This record gives sequence, C-alpha cells and structure tokens, in this order.
Amino acid sequence: MSRFVSQLSFAQNRRSAKPAAVEVLADRIPRGYARLVRTALELLQDGDMIGTRKVLTAILATSRGNRTWADAWPGRVPTQRAQRKRDEHRAHAAQVKDEAAQPPVVETARPPIRVRALGGFDVLIDNVPFVSGVKPQRRPLDLLKALLIANGHSVGAAELADKLWPDSDGDTARNSLQVAVHRLRRLLGRDEAVVVQDRKVHLQHALFSVDLWVFEREAGYLSGLYAGDPLFAERAADVLALYRGHLFAHESEQPWMLLPRERLRRIWLALVRRLGEFYEARTAWGHAGELYQRALELDPFAEEVYRGLMRCQQRAGEAAEAIHTYRCCRDQLVAGLGVTPSAETQRLYHALCSVP
Repeated sequence: MSRFVSQLSFAQNRRSAKPAAVEVLADRIPRGYARLVRTALELLQDGDMIGTRKVLTAILATSRGNRTWADAWPGRVPTQRAQRKRDEHRAHAAQVKDEAAQPPVVETARPPIRVRALGGFDVLIDNVPFVSGVKPQRRPLDLLKALLIANGHSVGAAELADKLWPDSDGDTARNSLQVAVHRLRRLLGRDEAVVVQDRKVHLQHALFSVDLWVFEREAGYLSGLYAGDPLFAERAADVLALYRGHLFAHESEQPWMLLPRERLRRIWLALVRRLGEFYEARTAWGHAGELYQRALELDPFAEEVYRGLMRCQQRAGEAAEAIHTYRCCRDQLVAGLGVTPSAETQRLYHALCSVP
C-alpha cells in the first residue's frame, strides 16, 4: 500500500504524465479500484488534497475487507470547479435568505387625491368628497383645472396668470396666482401637492389619480396598436369607459378650456370609430350598434357616429330604425348647429330608402 501511495505522489509531481500513470496503476491494482484511482489522480491534478484523502480512505477501508469499494466510497468527490460552484450557490442562498428576513417593502398607497375631469368635475381627498362650502373657491379650483389639463407638466406662472386673470395687469395677476396657489394647497390639505419651481407650477403627479391623465395615456398607447388585434378591442372598450363625458362638462366654461376639450373629444371620437370598425369588420353589428348609441348619448352632434349606427341597423335588417336614426341626426344638427347632414350621410339615407 505504501508503494501505491508513493506512486500517487509521483503522479502529482508529474502532471503532464497523468494519462500514462492512470494506465500503469490501472494494470497493477485490482479491477474494482480503477475508478477510485482515476478519481484520486484527477483530484491530485487539481491540487484537491481533501478530496484525495477521502478517496484514499475509501481504498484503505476496502483493503481491510470491511466493505466493497462502492459502499466505502462516499459518493463522487467534486472537483475544485464543482466545489466553487456549490460554494457560490450556498452564498447566493444565504443572500436570498437574508433578504427574505428583511421587512417587506410597503406597497405605494393609492394616491390620496382623486379627480374626475371627464363628464364633470369631482374631487375626493382621502376618500372624502370635496365640498367648496358656502363661499365657492372658484379661483383655486380654476387653477386646479388648468394644472390638470397640463397632465402633471409644468406651466409657466405668467401663462397661468394670463389664463386665469386676463383682465388684470402683470403684477396683479401674479399676486393673484400666488394667493390661488396658497389657497389650493389648503384645500387639498397638502403643501407639496402644488409645486412652484423656477417660475413654473405643476401638480405633484404621485399624489393624484386623474381619469383625464389615464385616458390620455391609454389612448396614446392604443393609437400605435394595430386595430385588428383582439387586445385592441378589449383595451379600447376599457379606455372608452373612462370617458364619461367631455372635459369639465357642466362646469362654467372658460376660454382656455375650449381647445383642450375639443382635442380630447377628437381623441375619443377617433377611438370610437376605430373600435366600431373593428366590430363591423367582424359583422358584430350588435356590439358596434351599442358602442355608437353610447357615443351619441355623450355627443349628439357626431355625424359620423350616426352613419355608423345606420350601417349597423341596415346590416341587421332594421331599415326602419336606420331611417329613424337619420332623422334624429338631421334634427339634432339643424337645431343645435344650424346645419344639415353632409352629402355622405344623405347618400346613405337615400340608399336605405331605395331598398324595398
């Protein structure tokens, strides 16, 4: 056995002769030890003395006749590379365990200020509806509306002063804006809700949940989505549900509200048209008709929506309903806008009348 150990030492010193040493020792020892010898030489090649000692222990145990080599060998001894991988794995597991022991991260709470700007104007602060009281807080609320239209972006103080106090001179308007900012912060219950920096004003976006902002964001996403994608129909229906009316409907109109209101109306109308075309392309006349009818409840002057409803009624075999829709369209346009239906709408009407 001492000669066998000396041969192992010789193999460690002559690493380049490893294959020859393996063959020589394999011929001189019993057949069952060949695997152990090769393993010992590989461990010596890697400089792993601990592993080599384990293999030698197994060889000595079997030489005494106590156990077979398979029973005495404590499993495949890992090489240094495998051992390093196991050590890295244990270190990673310990790190994960330490992170799990840390206190959980608290999820961001729902924004404390919720505003409905589409179809009206309602403000909830900490789930409590805002009530202006006996004396209306017109100027602070007008400032809030102007900042909501900006969608969280900064607006120049001079621009805000000109919008809200167009009849006042520069100094008076700026002083009025400072007072309005102070009063708006008090109404919202948070000074940090209205940020004034570098002569610009904006709302602290993280404190607000606004249907207008969500609608604009989702409509912008859908504008780049293929209209034939089923995901478009599902998501567009959810976005249209947010649009419960035009911007600040039933509120006293201000000149600076008109352009943003019209811009949002066009975005909404384009989304209605795209979703309606999706339904019509799949002959889902019922879904398209319901969509058009809901849209007309919000905007009774949308002539292209009337045409879509007329097409759906015609394809569904409801020609009389389609003719009735045309007459409603004509009466609304004449009474509300003083105009008659367009040539395209009239051609669709005459086509309906010519069908027996």
